[in-house]
Amino acid sequence: MIENEKTHSAKYQVLCNRLTNGTPFTTDTAQARITALADALEITQEEADELSALAKEHGTSGATLEERVAALEERALEHEEALVELAGMMTESGAE
Repeated sequence: MIENEKTHSAKYQVLCNRLTNGTPFTTDTAQARITALADALEITQEEADELSALAKEHGTSGATLEERVAALEERALEHEEALVELAGMMTESGAE
């Protein structure tokens, strides 16, 4: 089990994954979710502080629709390239 999973709540883990997986989001939206979880006592203040730092590090200040679409398209291209590479590796290992 990963050390992080032992010490943090499930709600923290979910939001942390969303903040760090490359999906575009605004800092304000992330902060609103973090505050709601902290206010409902579903995450600790320490977890809220950590998530806030991640939101500031990875978030945007309010990307336009075009910027968000471009970021999603770029991410989709990265996934496609990874799948093609994985398929090539599988083909090579199957040919042996």
